[in-house]
Parts: sequence; C-alpha cells; structure tokens
Amino acid sequence: MTVVFILKWKRYIPILTTTDNDKLLDGKVALITGGSGGIGLAIAKKLLASGCKVIIAGTNELKLQQKAAEIGLDFFLTINMEEVISFDNKITEAASIYGKIDIFINCHGIHTKRKKFDFLNVTEEEYSSVMDVNLKGTYFICQSVANYMINNKIRGHFLIISSQSALEPSWSPYRLSKFGLRGITSGLAQKLLPHGIIVNAIGPGPTATTMQDGGFRGSIYTKDNPIERFTMPEEVAELAKILVSQLGDTIVGDTLYMSGGRGIIDMK
Repeated sequence: MTVVFILKWKRYIPILTTTDNDKLLDGKVALITGGSGGIGLAIAKKLLASGCKVIIAGTNELKLQQKAAEIGLDFFLTINMEEVISFDNKITEAASIYGKIDIFINCHGIHTKRKKFDFLNVTEEEYSSVMDVNLKGTYFICQSVANYMINNKIRGHFLIISSQSALEPSWSPYRLSKFGLRGITSGLAQKLLPHGIIVNAIGPGPTATTMQDGGFRGSIYTKDNPIERFTMPEEVAELAKILVSQLGDTIVGDTLYMSGGRGIIDMK
C-alpha cells in the first residue's frame, strides 16, 4: 500500500527580533510632507538617528533649504498640496533621489488664518483652503505614493499625522478635515494591506509647535488637557518611529491619540 502525504505549504515568516534603536530603520528611505517644521521636522530628526534616509517636502523652498542644512540632509522636495496634478511627478522625483521610498509620512496641514470664528461665519474660502490641503491633498498624495509602492513591489509604511481634534464636534473646517483623516486612515489600511503596505495615524493633542498661539518661554504648561502640559514634537516623533518600523507592523488602520487625556478624562 502506498501512502501519499499532501502537504499544504504555508508562507514562512521568521520570528522578529528587536533591533538596536540606531539601526531600527537602517536602509529605509522616508518622504515626509510638512517636514520643515514642528512635528514633521522632529520626525525627520528621529528617523535619521535610526539609520533612515530622509527627504523633507513642503511649499516653502527657502525654509526647506534651511532646515535640510540644519539637520544634515542633502535633498528636499518642494510640493504644493493643492496641485494634485503634480503629485505623480513629485513622487517619481522623490523616489529618484535614493532609488526608492519605503516610508511615507503625511504631516502637512493648515488652520484657518482667522483666529476667532464659529460655524455661523465660516466662509467658503476658509473651508476650501483647509479641506483642499488637509483632506483632498492627503487623499491624492497617498494615492500617488501607493501606486508607486505597488508598481515597484515595495512593502512599506504610511503614517498620517492627524489631530486629537478628530474626536471633537466637527463644526470647524479644521476639525472636519481631521475627522476625515480617521476615515482615510482606516480605508487606506484596508486597501493597501494586501500589497504589504501598513497604514496608521497619530492624533496629537495640543503640541508645542508654531501652530499654537504665543510663545512657550521655557514653559509647556497648558490648561487645555488633563495633564496640563503640551505634547512635545519629539514625543510624537518617537511614536512615529515605532509605527513606521517593523515594531509597528501589528498596528493596522489605527489612529493613536496623544491627547494628554483630552477627550477621555472630563475637564474641570
């Protein structure tokens, strides 16, 4: 009697081991929109320290040039987040710098310029300017990067920098744009995971950047969250580093909030 064994082969995935922080992203290339200031620049520095090659992108060429030189970058990319038609060419240009893009971090974003307003007096111009950059721009730049990675068989990471404002009532264009980013994050995660691309987001609360009114003058106190201090850009960068590395591979489609308890603990 002949016994025939039919084996069903499964994909072999080796057990992952932790890597030295200085080499966590060794050999990877990251493109960061909004990379010339605040959270984006802090992430650029953190990724560089972990062995990653970094390209910062933004609209202000002079500022990009200054910040690239400041942190030791050889290259930067100018990009207007309202010019969707340019995105494919810009991603091709970015990929040509180091030969690939493994990590895409979407960190651009704007507020309305007027400080005091409410739903009853928001203008169409204010609404469109915020939504075109924060939501429409994000949607289509992610589409361009996704097509590039899929066409080049790159198993990469996307990270969207959102905001804790996504958890608040969306009467302002800014909050509404961040609410939309929650949907984009989970939607892209679903569509891109089969291609080996992992998508997540971080939603910082009040953060010590130039978006906040006034100066900090050595103090990061704020009454706007339960821990009574601003989040530092470097803290966001540390979490970002994990999420775009193999250590973040089991987190898929989530927005991780760094709100200091805002939205979770009642404010007195």
